[in-house]
Amino acid sequence: MNVVAIERVLTDDGVAIGYQTFGIGPRIVLALHGWGGAGTGHSWREIVSRLDFTGLKLVAIDLRGHGVSDQPESGFTLERLSRDIFAIADQIGAERFVIAGYSMSGRWTQWISCHFPDRVLGQILIAPAPAIPLPLGDDLLETWMRDTKRRETFDAFVRQFTTEPLSDEIIEGYFNDVARASDLAKRETFRMCCRDDFSDALGSTRSPTLVLAGDHDPMLSPGFLRQHVAARIPRARLVRLNCGHEIPLERPAEAAALIEAFLAGLPQ
Repeated sequence: MNVVAIERVLTDDGVAIGYQTFGIGPRIVLALHGWGGAGTGHSWREIVSRLDFTGLKLVAIDLRGHGVSDQPESGFTLERLSRDIFAIADQIGAERFVIAGYSMSGRWTQWISCHFPDRVLGQILIAPAPAIPLPLGDDLLETWMRDTKRRETFDAFVRQFTTEPLSDEIIEGYFNDVARASDLAKRETFRMCCRDDFSDALGSTRSPTLVLAGDHDPMLSPGFLRQHVAARIPRARLVRLNCGHEIPLERPAEAAALIEAFLAGLPQ
């Protein structure tokens, strides 16, 4: 696997968005991280280390306000984040691509796939937030902000979303990513999951879709994802894994194998 140095692209509103590329193949996957994560940090590393990169290029992106991307005061909308993603796709020459989104970014992924079907070859939704608004309040948000502020409380924060303990190394990498994301970005991306219902548009999705669901996910259960994600997207397939919400960290080998099988079934 070839690893390209971290790069940045300047968007049309003057914000630099960071990304890191793994592999040099013609099949391009744009990978979007979950809440507080970073594509250039820990978010995709466990899956990346288990993927077969023959013919594959995975581009792990830092959303605005995260990782090495700039930390602007604005731009936290579905339309603006999509333009950030397309700025990277255009810079690397990806006219068409597969897009993968974990947790909150599963929502942005669905939005891009149904609004820009000519650009998306396939989508991979890992424990995704749905197109309908989630009923999450600011009380929960402020609890998350408090619990992720200090390393001493971060372990307990992660444990509520997992079924098995994660290694200290993984927890440390996760915490470092969340710590360097701006507070504004964490608040605004959380709130983006709680507004704007675009579920009626999902039927226009043309790309094949893989949905990965954790059997013990305390937020987004397989039943919920089947009803509000898989059943609304044509040709979507849902696969259940024996874990919680943190699929990329809890079941990276299984997730990598499922991603490889999905990519192998796409047209060249």
